[in-house]
Amino acid sequence: MPAMIYRGAILHAIDRDTIAFFPDGGLLVERGRIVACQQFEQLHEQCPRVAVADWRGSLIIPGLVDAHVHLPQTEAIGAERDNLLTWLEEVIFPTERKFRDSSYAELIAHAFFQQALAAGVTAMVVFAPPYEEATEVCFHAAYERGIRVTMGMTLMDTNVPEDLCGTPDELIAASERLAARWHNKGRLRYCITPRFAGSCSLELLKRCGETAQAMGLPIQTHLAESPSELQLIKCLFPLHRDYTSVYEDTGILSERTLLAHCIYLTSDELEKIEQSRAAIVHCPSSNVYLQSGIMPLAEYLDSYNIPIGIGSDIGAGYNWSMLREARAARECSKIRHIQGHSRRIISLEEAFYLATLGGAHAIGLAHEVGNFAVGKAADFVRVSVPSYRSLTTARQALEYLLYAGTEAILSTTIEGECVWQRP
Repeated sequence: MPAMIYRGAILHAIDRDTIAFFPDGGLLVERGRIVACQQFEQLHEQCPRVAVADWRGSLIIPGLVDAHVHLPQTEAIGAERDNLLTWLEEVIFPTERKFRDSSYAELIAHAFFQQALAAGVTAMVVFAPPYEEATEVCFHAAYERGIRVTMGMTLMDTNVPEDLCGTPDELIAASERLAARWHNKGRLRYCITPRFAGSCSLELLKRCGETAQAMGLPIQTHLAESPSELQLIKCLFPLHRDYTSVYEDTGILSERTLLAHCIYLTSDELEKIEQSRAAIVHCPSSNVYLQSGIMPLAEYLDSYNIPIGIGSDIGAGYNWSMLREARAARECSKIRHIQGHSRRIISLEEAFYLATLGGAHAIGLAHEVGNFAVGKAADFVRVSVPSYRSLTTARQALEYLLYAGTEAILSTTIEGECVWQRP
């Protein structure tokens, strides 16, 4: 792939509080990697013979990271219930049961990844169906699309309908087979995926922790999403001090673990997560949609050294766009501040960071994606900017991106190759 300079306004996060912005920037890409990111004139003088893609009138940002999403719930978007557990029983379990049909799985998987790419998502962590064959189909679809996916078959062995369950032996064997076929194949990784402690026995959770450790695999699960869930866990595991200790005692917590939601955590639980170096995924839209609550994001950011990303949580979530989800994180932070529950509102910079570099740190891929550091993969998104909108500062670019430009994506590129373009 020949070298190319992409010219346009360029915005990316250096860290949680620092944003680099070039009103007339140049992004030099060669062989799918970032070679340079700086002012266009300076870059063009250094590389006068390199071809230029003139994207003036556009804003170029890093590929977006969706750190928590459910592929089998795509069809369930908008099917509302008044709490998490009722929604699972009445909507989600019947929907996931449809994935026993591989042709249905293929239809949904291709639509799912197409929607993600159209929203500028280049890396995502996915709960796949609770069936091995359907999960295999989903991996094939991800591989064909070229998207960067960490995914695993959803594992359950108790407290759910029988046809969604397996025994620990069956589930771990299926996970091992899938991991052997797909982990580190192209841009794919396999992830051990126990749904949550309410649908997993202690034996299954222990086997998940052991398998992830033995095979060097990431783990994803849910934690402290709703009050009714907390009561369920307390009844199921009366000998454990708290919800997080169920995961700690079964070997689920590690530096490769992603914990979705985490709304209702004590300081002791947060310290356990911090010590384990696990990551949290904030899902603001779905948390409100199911009336679960609002995660105290600003307090977590200020008080704990825990990697945090954001997730669409399709299908309780309804935003494929991580720019919308970053905006939702900020608006939820405002609500907590208005109600007197939070000392501050998260900044524009923090919201953007969570959707890009912060998400990459949370899912263990910050060495590869998340910003335009030299040597990283050339994953980026082109966002159109109307002629009447002036972007001369980083703040103006962030304001436009998060509040006016969420639907203005023109194309999505992964490792220098355009994988989606607006028709």
